[in-house]
Amino acid sequence: MANWIINDFGEIFSSGSRALTQSLGYTAGGLGVEAYAIENIGHVGIAERKGKFHVRCRPAIMADKAIASLLYWLLDRGNAQVVVSWLGDVWHMERALSCRVAITFLCHLMDQRTLPKAVHLDRLLSRQSAGAEAKWFETVRDAVSVLDDKCAADTRRTMLNNTYAGRWTLLDLDVHSRDMTVLDHGCGYPPLDPGIDERRTCNFNDVSDTLYKSWVETNFFDVAVDNRPKFEDVDAVVTWPRIGDMRTRYWRANVPIKHDGTLCRMLSVSGSDSSIDLRPDLVQIRC
Repeated sequence: MANWIINDFGEIFSSGSRALTQSLGYTAGGLGVEAYAIENIGHVGIAERKGKFHVRCRPAIMADKAIASLLYWLLDRGNAQVVVSWLGDVWHMERALSCRVAITFLCHLMDQRTLPKAVHLDRLLSRQSAGAEAKWFETVRDAVSVLDDKCAADTRRTMLNNTYAGRWTLLDLDVHSRDMTVLDHGCGYPPLDPGIDERRTCNFNDVSDTLYKSWVETNFFDVAVDNRPKFEDVDAVVTWPRIGDMRTRYWRANVPIKHDGTLCRMLSVSGSDSSIDLRPDLVQIRC
C-alpha cells in the first residue's frame, strides 16, 4: 500500500511527507491538508492498493505541470488497472480502466477545465510583510551590534549565521552603476547566484535567472535609493546554474546599514516560513 501527491509544480511526494506539508505552507500535515490541496489548489492524489491505482483530482483547476506528471506517471505503469475519482459539482468515480484508457479519459476531463491560468503566480510572487518586519526587529540588536567596521569578520559571521541560520548577505550597492559587491555571506546558501560568490563584485546582469534578477535588482535598488528597509514575503521558483529549478518560500528583509548618497551598504537576510501562502488565485472555495 502506497500513497503519493503530485503538486502544482509537477513534483511527486510521498503522502504525509514533511516536504509536501511545508510546500503547502503548513507546519503540521494530515489527510485533511492533502484533500484540501487536491480540491482547491490543483494537486493530484494517487493511492496503490493490491496492484491497482486510484487517482483523485479536480480537473477544473488541475495545474498543467501536475497533469503532465500524472500522464507520464500513468504511461510508466503499463497495463495496470486505474480507478479515477474526480470532483465536479460532486465527487464522481469511474470504474477500473487500463492505464491507456485512463489517460484518454483524463484528457477528456482536462478539456473541460475553465479556470484561467494565473501565469504571474507560476514562478515568482512577493508582497510586503509585517511578519518579516517583526522578525527583523526581534533580532535587530544582535545584527546591528556586529555590523560595525571595527567588528572582526569571524565574530560577525558567527553571530549572523547563528541569528539567521546562515541565510544572510552583506553587500555594497552602487546607486549609479548598480554594481553589487558582496562583502560577506552566510553559510546557508550562496548569494543570489553561485557565480557571484566567485567574483564578489558583479552587476545584476550576472544573475542567471532573468525573472529573479529583475525582482532582486528592483528590491535592492529601491532600498539603496530610498535608504529605507523593505520587508517581504516571497514565493519563487528560481533557476540555479547546474542545479535547475528550485522552489523557495521565505520572508526577506533588506536593511540599509550605511548610505553616503552613492554607495549603500545593506544587510539582506531571509528565513523559511511555512505559513506563507502567496497563491490565492489558484484557490477556489466551494460554498
